[in-house]
Formats: sequence, C-alpha cells, structure tokens
Amino acid sequence: MYKLKANVAQFSLVITFILFIFIAASAKANSEQLVNDLQLVGEARLSKLFWAIYDSRLYNRSGRYQGIEPGLTLEITYQRKITSQQLVESTREEWQMLRVYKQRSSEQWLKQLLTMWPDVKKDDVLTLRVDNNLASDFYFNGEAIGSIEKPEFTNHFLSIWLSSNARYPKLQQQLIGAVRN
Repeated sequence: MYKLKANVAQFSLVITFILFIFIAASAKANSEQLVNDLQLVGEARLSKLFWAIYDSRLYNRSGRYQGIEPGLTLEITYQRKITSQQLVESTREEWQMLRVYKQRSSEQWLKQLLTMWPDVKKDDVLTLRVDNNLASDFYFNGEAIGSIEKPEFTNHFLSIWLSSNARYPKLQQQLIGAVRN
C-alpha cells in the first residue's frame, strides 16, 4: 500500500512538472507571436548596481525607429520579482520626472494599469503594442490583458523609454537603434 501511494505521488509530481514546462513554453511562444511580423529596432538591459531589472526590446515594421506609430511594440522581460503596485508607482515617478504627469488623466490611467497589470517575476514578459489608432494594447506572457485607448497615454507611457529626456539615455539610445550593444 505504501509503495502505491509513493508511486502515485511521484506520478503526480511528474505530471505537474510536465504541465509547468508546457505552460512556460506556451507563454514564450505566445509572446514571440506578437512580434512575428515585426523587425527588431533595438534592445537594452536595465541594471542597478549588480542586479538586472529587465531586458527590453523595441520592434516595428521597418526595423528603424521613426517615432510612435502603429505596430510599434515594446517588450519587457523582467529579471526579478516586482509587484504591480511598484510598476505603477515607477510609471508615476517617470511621468513626473518627464513632466508629462497630469493629475486627472494620469491618475485615471494609473488606476487602469493597476487593475490590468499582474505582479511580475523573473522571465515574465509585459508587452505594449501600438494599434492602428495609436492606442496601447497590453499583453502579459503573450496573452491580452487590456488596452488604453488614448493616444496621449501611448505617447506618455512610451516616453519613459523613448524620449530624449528619458532617465536612462544609454538605454533609450540602444532601444531606438542609435547605439548597438
């Protein structure tokens, strides 16, 4: 009887492991499908001291950055655990630093992001793809999680990485393809 229970437990563990591998592979495949029709513009890693925070990649249809346009896609692969609250607070801080923060509209968008974005952990991918109306479509590990329809939001959000006044100029230059890693 003991051997039977042990075998069932081992079998359950193997099945759980296989499902985990399948789910992880499926999420990676879904994320890759978002950029199948696009060209890499640039990529960069944000690190603080010795810790990697995230890897970022910018894609568009031509492979050359020409500003915010339909199809522009920013993909961020996280290298550590970060809560959705921390992500939203960082967004607020960056907007304030860039002087694009507007109390009423910014806070409304930040509330939307807080309900949309999950906590992230190592290897999770958060993607923003600009639609034909310059709205922002968000994906988490390749699965759609929501949209913000205002082009003003898209401009403000992407300015965190793409503005010439961005906090990390080297990262900005790498993402827009002006400097290669």
